[in-house]
Amino acid sequence: MITMLDFTLNNHPKLTKLLIGEESLPLLIIDSFAHKPDDLVSHVGDGSSFKADRNNFYPGKRSAAPQAYSEEICKKYLPLFKSHFGFDKAQRAKTLMSAFAISDRAPEHLKPIQMLPHFDTTNMNQLAVVHYLCKPEHGGTSFYRHRSSAFETITQERLASYGHQLKKEAIAHQLHENPCYMGESNTMFERLHSVDACMNRAVIYPSRMLHSGNINPLLGLSSDPRVGRLTIGSLILIE
Repeated sequence: MITMLDFTLNNHPKLTKLLIGEESLPLLIIDSFAHKPDDLVSHVGDGSSFKADRNNFYPGKRSAAPQAYSEEICKKYLPLFKSHFGFDKAQRAKTLMSAFAISDRAPEHLKPIQMLPHFDTTNMNQLAVVHYLCKPEHGGTSFYRHRSSAFETITQERLASYGHQLKKEAIAHQLHENPCYMGESNTMFERLHSVDACMNRAVIYPSRMLHSGNINPLLGLSSDPRVGRLTIGSLILIE
């Protein structure tokens, strides 16, 4: 008998909205996000389908999420995208990418860009969804302000000056000499807020925000999705 896995989202999740930083950026935290989160974990099994992608800087491996899951995010959450993120006139939401991810790269193998907060895009109409399918000790997601520019988001207008300044600072601080994951505030970035990981919690935020995973290498950074830092990351375009 074939057991059908359930990738639907919960009809009655717990929502928490926050505004953070000087730019009053919205974060939407959703507990009990999926109806059956264990089915999502079962879907990836031992992680043999996960692959590293040289075209991005994610510090680990990824595997495509079920299409039914990503479609449900867009269908079920469009009203919240409109009401909580200022997309009042939006007609639809479209998934640009949705993938399981397992953070397993040892700190000594990180590139300098992987040691700093990042942004996904300068597009003002794009949101990111991170769905935690792991225990709290694996770490959630933090959001930052770049100290010298005071930027909390990177827009197209800010991109060139930010990139120039960041390169200068990375060289000056010799990041490659002491590779480590981003954590609390440092001389380059101030941490504004941290969302704790929790099994079946999701956080939704504008993709242009400076952010970083709170990855804990002391746990061993297992490549096994059943015990490691398993998440599903999705990028959503609002149209």
